[in-house]
Amino acid sequence: MDIREFQRLVLEKAKAAGFDDCEIYYQGGESMQMLSSGGKIEHFETSSSSGAAFRGMIKGKTGFAYTERIDEKAADFIVKAAADNASIADDEEECEFFGGGEYEKLSLYNDELDKVTTEEKAQKLIAAENAAVGYSESIKSADRCIYADEKARVSIMNTKGLDAQYSANSMAAMVSVIAEKDGDIKTGGEFFAGNDFDKFDPEKLGQAAAAEACGMLGAKSMKSGVYNVIFKNTAMASILGTFAGSFTAEQAYKGLSMLEGKENEKIASDCVTIRDDGLIEGGFATVPFDGEGVPCRNKAVVENGVLKTLLYDLKYAAKTGKQSTGNGFRAGFKSSIVCSCTNFYICPSDMSLEKLAETAGNGIYITDVEGLHAGANTVSGDFSLSAEGFLIENGRITSPVEQITAAANFFVLLKNIKAVANDLRFGMSGVGSPAVLAENISISGL
Repeated sequence: MDIREFQRLVLEKAKAAGFDDCEIYYQGGESMQMLSSGGKIEHFETSSSSGAAFRGMIKGKTGFAYTERIDEKAADFIVKAAADNASIADDEEECEFFGGGEYEKLSLYNDELDKVTTEEKAQKLIAAENAAVGYSESIKSADRCIYADEKARVSIMNTKGLDAQYSANSMAAMVSVIAEKDGDIKTGGEFFAGNDFDKFDPEKLGQAAAAEACGMLGAKSMKSGVYNVIFKNTAMASILGTFAGSFTAEQAYKGLSMLEGKENEKIASDCVTIRDDGLIEGGFATVPFDGEGVPCRNKAVVENGVLKTLLYDLKYAAKTGKQSTGNGFRAGFKSSIVCSCTNFYICPSDMSLEKLAETAGNGIYITDVEGLHAGANTVSGDFSLSAEGFLIENGRITSPVEQITAAANFFVLLKNIKAVANDLRFGMSGVGSPAVLAENISISGL
């Protein structure tokens, strides 16, 4: 049965069963992953999953159910299961449904990616591994070389007139290596992601991973103190991603965000602008609409230091008298709606990393942070993270440092950012940042 035919059937059966407004959401996809080691493919797997979730209002209560089958029996089952669940639900809070709208036309699916053969994918992955291992005598092995791609389809329909679909595909490759010299062992890694296979340069990927590992050989610790710190783009993106939930209306409403009640207030330095852009070309989290069918858009969350808006889904927009910003998403078809970001990033300037180092004068260039799950309090903003990077001496990035801990408060950090660079980069989570220069960061070392 065609998915849209199934969705229409479910809605018809739901109305006949006494449901008021209701919705049927479908998500399906296929994925492939391969790993190389020693110049050959040692693991290959494919998988697929699909299913539909129904939610609706009946007798003042919300019912929810899902199915992995798409046929008439499944339509009967999902409606009855949702009605049964509603009958025992304690929550009488009404669901919010979107009536449809205009969506941006986005190029999310690259037909050329589907034409790439498994052999071509394997050849490029092995070439990336070879480029990494051949970079230097110090590279002892490539411990992880992975290629993966996936395709997905989303379709949502409800009784208020919403009927929207999109399809997308993507690929990613990652290489991580181990370097060793005189008993000193370091690791390095790099990734590429997108949906244009021709842009995947395996030699560049492998060499970048190897260069990162070799660059840290001979690293030493340093004296504890308070320093000017440049956070590398990827390191700052990781920190921003850890605290991204603080910018959602859901967390603020629940009292779990320090940004509660601070819309239109100054929360960061003038040079900080943060955008959430669900429409950015080639973005990792680019989609025409969210999990509720609300159109995604490009919006300033923080502009020149001022918090312009939190991120809203329909539920928390209704609770606070706001409009949804298109930020209600599902982790999968079985999941409920939560407020979350799309392509969420600190906007770059026109300043190079070298100029940023000159501005810092003396300090530390932190290239990697670890322990974000255990070492960060996402409510208070406090974090204490293992870090590594390079000294900044007289405006130049010099020798590597390790075995240090960087401690600060995220919300204070935003106010202490003095400049941002022009090297915006996104992680595969959809969160991005350029390198940023911040003052008064506590570093624990020797």
